[in-house]
Amino acid sequence: MKKIVLYVFLTFTLACNDGDLDISSFEFEDEVSLCGSNNYTLYRLSSNDQRESLIVTLTDKQIRKDEDPVQPVGISLTGDYTVTYRLFDERVTDAYFCAAVPPIEPKVVKDWRGVAGAIFVENQPEYDVDGETITGWKHYIVLVDVVLKIGDEELKLDETFVFGTVETGPAG
Repeated sequence: MKKIVLYVFLTFTLACNDGDLDISSFEFEDEVSLCGSNNYTLYRLSSNDQRESLIVTLTDKQIRKDEDPVQPVGISLTGDYTVTYRLFDERVTDAYFCAAVPPIEPKVVKDWRGVAGAIFVENQPEYDVDGETITGWKHYIVLVDVVLKIGDEELKLDETFVFGTVETGPAG
């Protein structure tokens, strides 16, 4: 089963690009940032002026510290598994995403919400030089067939969109 999950993940990785959105600067930094411990907010900021963000929410059922295959989850407007694209009126910082109550500044100019698609996560351990001691985990996140909406307008990501990789510490 692990080989099947790895094959699917590699297929997505080799077949994707940066997205097919009708937005002028849909280019994000490579770094994926993470907030939370049981419910996670993962986000990438735009590479030009950090006024745009692509946000994914997951739970500890996907961001896990074991190698058991994780079933993909469907994206919904509300709930535990969401994808959101936001455009802000000024630069946004980590404090916006990691605060218990998001600050009122910067203001959200556009708020595209995921209404369809799936999120795939693969969790892989990282080992110490001894090859046995787990020092942390890498979590690979891929978005598939994501559709974002605001009012009657719709944006579609490419069939497969590699959201990125985030690292967490060892279990325990």
